[in-house]
Amino acid sequence: MGRRFAFLGVAMLVAAPASAKMTVGTFVSKATALRANPLAALASPDFSLLRTEAQTATRELKADRDARKAAGRPALACPPPGQSIGIMEMLDGLAALPAADKKRPLKDGYAKVIAKRFPCR
Repeated sequence: MGRRFAFLGVAMLVAAPASAKMTVGTFVSKATALRANPLAALASPDFSLLRTEAQTATRELKADRDARKAAGRPALACPPPGQSIGIMEMLDGLAALPAADKKRPLKDGYAKVIAKRFPCR
């Protein structure tokens, strides 16, 4: 019987690897909870998790942008030099995305928010 539980535990780890991408919906849900209690936010384990997820999504978007440029493909967003989106504006933009987009990886949500704020013309 003990082996069954051990096998089940291993199977669960394989089914949900640590490298699995956080969805927009999960990110927004966790961030909303932290925003509701800002004094406790820094001590929450979710704070570090969200920061890491946001940094990873940002790096992935930059890599995608560079790959598109190298391939001669158009940019998805065109922020003016020196401009960016603040964290609160990003969170509000992610929260405003349709339900279908909230099932997508965080990077995709970031891309949609940035493209809406800084469309290419």
